[in-house]
Parts: sequence; structure tokens; C-alpha cells
Amino acid sequence: MSIFYCDTCHTKFEAEGVKTDWVDRTYGPCTRWTALCPDCGEESQLAKTVHAHADGDDGCEGGSCSCGGSGCSSCGGC
Repeated sequence: MSIFYCDTCHTKFEAEGVKTDWVDRTYGPCTRWTALCPDCGEESQLAKTVHAHADGDDGCEGGSCSCGGSGCSSCGGC
């Protein structure tokens, strides 16, 4: 289970979520997790969390984003 945040009704909730993978022409392999908000039914993304990366490590390994936010841009551009 992961924590999601609905931008529409400003609700945090816990859900399994749905993983969507795709290959972006600029960033390569990308992943996004979403879930439907139990209050309003809108598609919501993972709640933003603080990532503690080592110096120079943007959380992306092998050109793919592992932070799980809204795609590769959430890691600082893989």
C-alpha cells in the first residue's frame, strides 16, 4: 500500500494503486503510480515525499526513474 494525494479535494489516502510504464522519447523508461480518490473519484498521484539521495544521485538508475512521482521529471530529469 502507498500513500496518494488528491489535488482536487486535498485528501491523503492509502491504496494499492495502478502502475503505468511507458518509454519516453526524451527520458527513456518511466513509471507512474496512480489511484482513484475514495472521496471524489479523481485520479491521484503518489503523495510527495522527501527523498534523501547521496551527492549526485538523483534516484534514477540506468536512465529510468525510480522515485514514482509524476514521471521522470520528479527525479530531476533522468
